[in-house]
Amino acid sequence: MRSLNNKTILVTKKKSTAEKYFLQLNNEGASIIFFPTIKVIPKLESHELKNVINHFTEYDYLIFTSSNAVKVFAEIIQSYSLDLTKIKVTAVGEKTSEECSYNGIKVDIIPEEYSSKGLIKILSKYNLNRKKVFIPCSSLSNEDLKFGLMESGAHVDQVHVYDVVSNDLSELTKEYEDMVNRRPDIFVFTSPSSFNNFISLIKINDISNYFDNKIICAIGSTTERAVESFGLNVHIVPRAYSLSGVSEAIIKYFQLTVNMV
Repeated sequence: MRSLNNKTILVTKKKSTAEKYFLQLNNEGASIIFFPTIKVIPKLESHELKNVINHFTEYDYLIFTSSNAVKVFAEIIQSYSLDLTKIKVTAVGEKTSEECSYNGIKVDIIPEEYSSKGLIKILSKYNLNRKKVFIPCSSLSNEDLKFGLMESGAHVDQVHVYDVVSNDLSELTKEYEDMVNRRPDIFVFTSPSSFNNFISLIKINDISNYFDNKIICAIGSTTERAVESFGLNVHIVPRAYSLSGVSEAIIKYFQLTVNMV
């Protein structure tokens, strides 16, 4: 018996970018609704970004903390013919590294733990004193990584190169109808924004009741804390903070459940 027979999973990502990571779930009998709750809006005209571009050859490290950051900055690299041959590129995790490879960006460093904490830990093994670090990120990013690297003596420029905004429900008509008709058993939230925007888009008033008897999967500890702040239980957090890790963790969770019955 397949562990996910008759289960419907809602994933807060675009089908075109996420489908390949969830084929294992299809093989286990699940059907998936892709319900992207966020849109990425590039911010390419800021004074801070132009200053980084003008002095790009001075940087020693380039750190990507998300695949969206890679997508946006890859356009900048191409537009300005930036040279990455003398800079160490660091990617926060598997999915971000894959996006780098897709865009022709060679990754030198990936932490074992896919988080800001993991990045600080692995980069602390290098001599960062007086080294220049550039972090292109979203306007919602916190500065934990920046300050953590500064404690090691690095000069860090963290620049917002894109905004993360809520998707428009009018662009998700089919997905919304699928969600209402098929009633997901499992919800996969891929960032705090994806969770908050889902609540806002669907206009959920009684959050506890809405998720009653539902399984919630959060892609990492930051997303887990965001969900739990609403008084909800997170049942699944993958060991690897990636979409592949999510898929594997869901299968393992339900295999254990089946074996316990």
